[in-house]
Amino acid sequence: MVEDQNQPTPEELIRRAKAIVPTLRERAASAERERKVPQATIDDLHAKGLWRILRPRRYGGYVTDVGTMFQVIAELGRGCGSTSWVYANLISHNWMLPYWPAEAVATVWDDTPDALIGSAIAFPSGRLERTDGGYLLSGRWPFASGVDASDWMMMGAMFKEGASPPAALLALVPIDEITVHHDTWYVAGLSGTGSKDVSCENLFVPKSMIYDLSLARTGFSPGTEDLEGDAYRLPLFSVFPLVVAMPMIGMARGAYEHFVDGLKNQTARYTGSRVAEYTTVQLKVAEAGVLIDTAYLLCREVWSQAQALVAAGDRPDLETRARWRRDSSHAARCAVQAVDLIHTVSGATADRLDNPLQRHFRDLHAAVHQIQLVWDINAPEFGRVAVGLPPANPAL
Repeated sequence: MVEDQNQPTPEELIRRAKAIVPTLRERAASAERERKVPQATIDDLHAKGLWRILRPRRYGGYVTDVGTMFQVIAELGRGCGSTSWVYANLISHNWMLPYWPAEAVATVWDDTPDALIGSAIAFPSGRLERTDGGYLLSGRWPFASGVDASDWMMMGAMFKEGASPPAALLALVPIDEITVHHDTWYVAGLSGTGSKDVSCENLFVPKSMIYDLSLARTGFSPGTEDLEGDAYRLPLFSVFPLVVAMPMIGMARGAYEHFVDGLKNQTARYTGSRVAEYTTVQLKVAEAGVLIDTAYLLCREVWSQAQALVAAGDRPDLETRARWRRDSSHAARCAVQAVDLIHTVSGATADRLDNPLQRHFRDLHAAVHQIQLVWDINAPEFGRVAVGLPPANPAL
């Protein structure tokens, strides 16, 4: 254990994230070509202490609220969508791991407090079978974002025993015990996330390294009562969609900033007139800006409400949890709409590979396919609950 007494304020952590944005912009094309976040960026995030967010203090981490984590994620997205996506995936597991038995937390962080945790949480892709002292894990999982930088992996799997319905469980395993990294990540957007397939066969997982997600459905998961900070008592999967929505808000901001800054000196190629003077362009600037602000405010309201409930010792009801997921999904949709508006008035130069706008455009359209954010899934789920039907999503 390496307890750090020098706890930076949330404002300081967000400032550190802002300071690295120019470097991320310089490396964004490289991340896309290499199909992973450059090691130099992983190291820079370590140097700035940003990997310590929501790691318990006893392991050298910074105790803060989830809002700080989400704002740091969005800042990084302004520079590089893929970096923000990987950071969000890995840093969210700092938040999730303390929900697990204390033995699991110590196994990961006692000897290596800077260990990073990735995931592959497509539950039907994996299966668990009970064995002496634990379980056997087998399967092949897609979308292991950030696997190249990970020391451990949270693997989703289904467990079926007797007449009980299948349970969605998470298995925590060392990266060197994942037997195969399938190099499948050849995509149009978020190329730098390195979201490859991973697999294993009959991998032994001790009982202490298994977590039942249903324990965190409404928050206050057993064993979290004495943890420092309210973040570990949140209803995990009702708030989790923000982890993937906030990179998108950052990408949209980055695209907007690049577009507006370029307008200050841009002239039309065929008329020589200033593009900024076109009323249609001014309208798109206003529409895109308000969509991005709306997305951020929706997300901020979700985490603020969740934190207020936990601070009061309350749990969100089913409709509130469904609404949080609905609002996170709508925020992601707003971010995409904002950049689509910008793209329509950016001209042919927006398609040049040296123009960051085209990368943000592609990354956002890739990100919004994440199942936590798909409007056609999350909006009807809220509608079901609102009219008194039982939820179809077991995470609720």
